[in-house]
Amino acid sequence: MGVTQEQIKNALKSVKYPGFSRDIVSFGLVKEIVSTGAETRVQLVLTTNDPAVPRAIKADAENVLRGLGLPEPKVLIDIHAPPGGVGSSGVGATRIPGIKHIIAIASGKGGVGKSTVAANLALALQNAGARVGLCDCDIYGPSISLMFGSREQPMATEENRILPIEQYGLKLMSMGFLLDDSSPAILRGPMVTRYTQQFLRQVEWGELDVLVLDLPPGTGDIQLTIVQTVALAGAIVVTTPQEVAL
Repeated sequence: MGVTQEQIKNALKSVKYPGFSRDIVSFGLVKEIVSTGAETRVQLVLTTNDPAVPRAIKADAENVLRGLGLPEPKVLIDIHAPPGGVGSSGVGATRIPGIKHIIAIASGKGGVGKSTVAANLALALQNAGARVGLCDCDIYGPSISLMFGSREQPMATEENRILPIEQYGLKLMSMGFLLDDSSPAILRGPMVTRYTQQFLRQVEWGELDVLVLDLPPGTGDIQLTIVQTVALAGAIVVTTPQEVAL
């Protein structure tokens, strides 16, 4: 009895997307599997500008298929450019309507000045004539509201879209605008991901030249959500000259 399509699909779950812990099947990249006595063909669809990604996936997938005893498997890949341009690296990354460029400000650990850099970068771009928004994606430890000296509560439109706070010519959104001074943000991973998506896609940002994202420190759920779903134009990693800050 030959190898079935289901067996091939299960085997391909061991092929990871480069740089991610998830596999090509869970990402929905496997579009067709043909398995007959004379031919084994797998059709993949990728969205990337990095030529190393399809090469690595093709090699890994072919090795997996040979491990099933298939002598001449064919792995065909359709490659599409990300909608956000050269800087977009996420598997399912898409642009946010009305926003030309999104820049993420990240750090390996807290206390290195990441939020200060994000705030000053946003203000510098605004002073240069750009239309700029600043989104505080640090759900657990928001600081942008404190830096800009505002405790104003955001309002909502009739379509239940959140209106950002406007300070110094910037459009701002932060969990700090939604919490009292003494209210901690106690949230599990799925809720953090949900709030992050709401801040990015349910806020009425309008037309912006640049949206600056102030990320939390480290590489957790929020960072993964953003790089996988948002087309970034670039990123800045802030650190201090100590090894523990990297």
